[in-house]
Amino acid sequence: MKNIPLKAKVKLTSGQGNWHFFESEFVEGRQINVADGPHGVRVYGETVQDGDFLSKRYLKPATLFPSASAMASTWNPALIEEAGSTIGRECKHHQVDVLLGPGINLKRSPLGGRNFEYYSEDPYLTSKIGEHFVKGVQSQDVGACIKHFALNEQETMRRFVDVKINQRTLHEMYLYPFYKIIKTANPWMVMSSYNKINGDYASESSYLLQDVLRKDWGYDGVVVSDWGAVQDKVKSLKNGMNIEMPGPSSFEEETIKALENQSLTETELDASLEPLFDLHEKVKAIKQLQNIDLDAHHKIAKKVAQEAIVLLENDGVLPIKDTTKTYGMIGQFAKKPRINGGGSATVKPYHQETPFEAFSNALEHLIYADGYEENVTNETLLNEAVNVAKQSDIVFYFTGTTEAIETEGKDREHITLPEGHQTLFEAIRNANKNIIVILSNGSALDLRDIKQHSRAILETWFLGGAAGEAIIDIILGRISPSGRLQETFPLKLEHTPHFGTFPQLVEVDYNQDLILNGYRYYDTKDYPVLYPFGYGLSYSDIVYKDFSFKINASTPESFVTVTLSLENKSNISSFETVQVYIGSNIKHLIKPKKELKSFKKIWCEANQTTPVEINIPLDAFETYSETEAQFVVYNGAYDIYIGKNSRDIENINRIQITEQKPFAPKMTLEYPVKFLKLFYPDWYRYIEDNFRKLWWHESEEPIWRIIDRYKRHKNIDETTINNLLDKIKKTIEN
Repeated sequence: MKNIPLKAKVKLTSGQGNWHFFESEFVEGRQINVADGPHGVRVYGETVQDGDFLSKRYLKPATLFPSASAMASTWNPALIEEAGSTIGRECKHHQVDVLLGPGINLKRSPLGGRNFEYYSEDPYLTSKIGEHFVKGVQSQDVGACIKHFALNEQETMRRFVDVKINQRTLHEMYLYPFYKIIKTANPWMVMSSYNKINGDYASESSYLLQDVLRKDWGYDGVVVSDWGAVQDKVKSLKNGMNIEMPGPSSFEEETIKALENQSLTETELDASLEPLFDLHEKVKAIKQLQNIDLDAHHKIAKKVAQEAIVLLENDGVLPIKDTTKTYGMIGQFAKKPRINGGGSATVKPYHQETPFEAFSNALEHLIYADGYEENVTNETLLNEAVNVAKQSDIVFYFTGTTEAIETEGKDREHITLPEGHQTLFEAIRNANKNIIVILSNGSALDLRDIKQHSRAILETWFLGGAAGEAIIDIILGRISPSGRLQETFPLKLEHTPHFGTFPQLVEVDYNQDLILNGYRYYDTKDYPVLYPFGYGLSYSDIVYKDFSFKINASTPESFVTVTLSLENKSNISSFETVQVYIGSNIKHLIKPKKELKSFKKIWCEANQTTPVEINIPLDAFETYSETEAQFVVYNGAYDIYIGKNSRDIENINRIQITEQKPFAPKMTLEYPVKFLKLFYPDWYRYIEDNFRKLWWHESEEPIWRIIDRYKRHKNIDETTINNLLDKIKKTIEN
């Protein structure tokens, strides 16, 4: 680095194009290449014209996996690791060094336009799925880049909006997936988000990039800006940003002037370049993978699609046993499926299945009608659809969100189906009561009317290239559905915790989100929902029994061991996902009623009983302490919930933790002396024993004032009182 001219160093802090950086005559070895696509690698086969980066006509074919919301609905980390590994192989084949994904922001509202690209409303599920995706990609000597660091939960004004948040909510909710993935999978890159956090842009935040990411977490990888996210290049470099994308940068002259006037030092510039040189050393050693088997890759995408599909409703009509009946297929999505949410996740699929082809191959008598075009319908389309419905024994209705409603770059205005789709559904349900609804969408929908007038509902999300065979496999019972919801489906938008305040244009208040988010909110408040977090039906009948709980206090990795049995009382083998939630009973500690802290997807053979063991680590009981600036476990009573979803709880067991830390909020000497009685009773007794019994109104006065009164009434010298205050202060602040 010493022999590189200053101007050349400055150029190395930004991209040399849209998808590569670290290209310089002063650096030995090739450039570093990146590509979009958490659901498949997006590689350009020719020069893109007029900045049209999202058009498929310029792209090379790749395996298009189901969207992130679908991946998380598998609740199968091992399968998602296999998917990541497969995408990593395709990256290596195209000499892509770092895949720009996965996105691990949380779903804060079902209106979030990019929810399809995020895993879950829950930080734990997000962390486990994200961890294994990253491990899979990086098993192929290709880097993963987790994004968007941090708090990019809305698309509206995402380049400007300022998120206000306290440290506990920040760390316990929104930074938690980043923290866990960095500690367990060590991604090669982290992408900073567009938005501000407590007044500073994420790409310029010393707290986020230096204090948390580097110092507290010990991360030594590369921090890259989201495309166009850098607002002040000098501030970004000083505060932990390594590479600005895309390039060339418009801030080069400004950066050179800062070096000349010493507002930016060469030492700071070199420190920013060090992670880039380390990454470049990895990249130089990677050999391109010559051959890949895209047909085999498509089969893996199909496995993900099969396990991602969630059966929401079924009155017994599924699985279909008689393939000789007349079946109606209505909805343009059957021939032109919604396979992805668009934006930067756009991929040109190597092989694209359609439900129409898959159903046509499996059913002897299938008749079809478009029913709608995008969001709208008309009299001709309605008449054709009604005629199909009248002739059919059972109707498959394909519907969901369109690109005009749900895509990157904007948030949804509602969570209802397109108006034309709703009109069509009303028409066909009046002609035929036997309707099976098949949904394609990236996030929760208001399905009250659909539920009331359907015999079965399948949530298929955006299934990518495998959007055909996986659905018919479920329909015919070739496999039992095993997908589980990674987000809550509310009864209606007005019930969501941020209704009326999402999205915001200038400032967003996240301070109450420890509870005001997803199932934490609905379960804590005991509000009704349409479908709870973790929900999904099966064709098999599985009974939970034989529960036991064992505390292994000396083994943090398996602090509590839960054992149970799953008895499959049906003739259908199936997966069952056992979910473990933990609730705190510590007085005055703000927590949701319960939080997901472990889960296990188990294969249950027909007519057999399967033993299950789940080890719950000590850190499953942790809380972020603002006083200590780290996660801690507090002493007290905790409930362990074992269930099929957040509402369908099969067993609850209460345990006591006694050898960790006592809980007390962050305090100062300005706090009422009553706080000593609540959290530090020894000090409260000390005051009453050495002074007198306090009147009720005195307990509401500041601690320092009571001690000062104690000094005057007892004629105690200043030094003794100051020592006493110092001891109390040290206790309550630490």
